[in-house]
Amino acid sequence: MASGNLCRKLPLSAGRSLTFLKPKHKILHEQRATAFSLWENNKKGTDEIISKPPLVHRINQFVKTFVPETKKYIEEKKLGLSTGVMLEAEHGNYQVVFRFDTQEIVSSWIVSTDKDNNQGQSTADFVLTQNRTGLFRGNLCTEVPKDGKTKYAGFANITCPPPMKSYSRETHWDWSLFNCFLVKLRGDGRHYNIILGCDFEYDIMWLNRWSYPLFTHGGPYWQVAKIPFSKFYLSYRGRIQDKQEPVPMNIINSFGITLADKVDGPFCLEIDSVAVMYDINLSAKFAYELYHDRHYLTQT
Repeated sequence: MASGNLCRKLPLSAGRSLTFLKPKHKILHEQRATAFSLWENNKKGTDEIISKPPLVHRINQFVKTFVPETKKYIEEKKLGLSTGVMLEAEHGNYQVVFRFDTQEIVSSWIVSTDKDNNQGQSTADFVLTQNRTGLFRGNLCTEVPKDGKTKYAGFANITCPPPMKSYSRETHWDWSLFNCFLVKLRGDGRHYNIILGCDFEYDIMWLNRWSYPLFTHGGPYWQVAKIPFSKFYLSYRGRIQDKQEPVPMNIINSFGITLADKVDGPFCLEIDSVAVMYDINLSAKFAYELYHDRHYLTQT
């Protein structure tokens, strides 16, 4: 009865809205659903939902590419039969993964900056030089756009095209017999980052990345940077993880170089080749300490 009298005493004037009395549970629920997501829409980490092309388009594409893809499949089988499988690597064995000596190879690499997503003003490109090497150049700008959403700006990246087999089948590299990178480069004194991605089955692990700094000397002389695989540390969406794991070297499907050193101005990195090598002196499996935590147990 008391509550009924209280409701009658509320001043209800004409045209006045009482929306402030409505419960806000629905709004809070929508915010939580947006902020916390346990799955990924695509391997790029964006909100875009990538749908398959129509069936008719896929059939036409298959008919057009059947003959060249079949030839490619036969060449793959011949190469597999002619070259023996390396069961064990000896000290000094290496394999060249990328050599930037043709326009076709350089053009196939993917260049991206914060400007592509309207999150900054950095620019970059990847071109072939007269020395038949790849030149990663551009201008880094850390000015944050005044859109009320972006907090950080200033990055440029080049990434290799995903490895593909015949009939447009995705594949990966198996570098489990090697233990370090060899990068022949000529830089500008700035430090870059090498980024590795893996071909995971579950979408919650698609954005796991392993990275390590690539320090350049600057000047006209070439340098060969040797980076052990055990030095790479795990991150997710740019955040270094407390629970670290070694790089699964048998399912690598992405290799990239990123500049995000928070220094405005032009940059220039000339790359001749990237190779993987086995060095018997690098015996460490993982360089970082793995510890016990009360919430979970890390690997030991």
